[in-house]
Amino acid sequence: MADRIASFLFDNATLIMPAVVIACLAVIVFLARKWPKRLWPRAAALVVSLLLISVAAFARGLLYAERNIRSIIEHRLGVLKLQPINGDTPVGIADLHGKIVVVNFWATWCPSCRAEMPDLNRLADQFHTTDVCILTITDETPERIALFQRKVTALRTVVATFESDQPHGVLAMSAYQGRPTTAILDREGRVQDIFIGKQSYDRLLRAIERQLRRRA
Repeated sequence: MADRIASFLFDNATLIMPAVVIACLAVIVFLARKWPKRLWPRAAALVVSLLLISVAAFARGLLYAERNIRSIIEHRLGVLKLQPINGDTPVGIADLHGKIVVVNFWATWCPSCRAEMPDLNRLADQFHTTDVCILTITDETPERIALFQRKVTALRTVVATFESDQPHGVLAMSAYQGRPTTAILDREGRVQDIFIGKQSYDRLLRAIERQLRRRA
């Protein structure tokens, strides 16, 4: 449930949060124009106004956080150096230019990540002969990933590790440690979608197909 709420707020922040702020301000203006003269109604109106101001400030804060977390993730994707599990030379995501890339940040300790893996495997199987790359990356060791594959499930995605930067501040911590996070990159390497939390197979499939249609 927490994954769904976080994903919904992140995906719709640019629509929901301004609407919440505008609605709160409209009610506050209405209350100010109809300000009651009696003590108790006036106190109630004051409490409601303060509550609405708090809600508007919270919504503005969420919008600010969403914008900054998105920019941190996009920057991170551009500078990451990857170490494929099979021992190949480290690569960057830019080396996958020309392909539609699904980048999934995950960890073996993350229950939502583990629950998402069968769908990512399914997508990898479905698109393995196309210009679509399903890339699952983690800052854990290759040994840890190998143990996961032996004990839990084998990964049919392109699997790689990376060295995680030290996050600075609450927003960076949220962007760097939020697992799972999935980004959809177009053929030019531009981030088209960012999904926070566990996503369904159907939702990721629709995001991939949107990018495939853009080439058609």
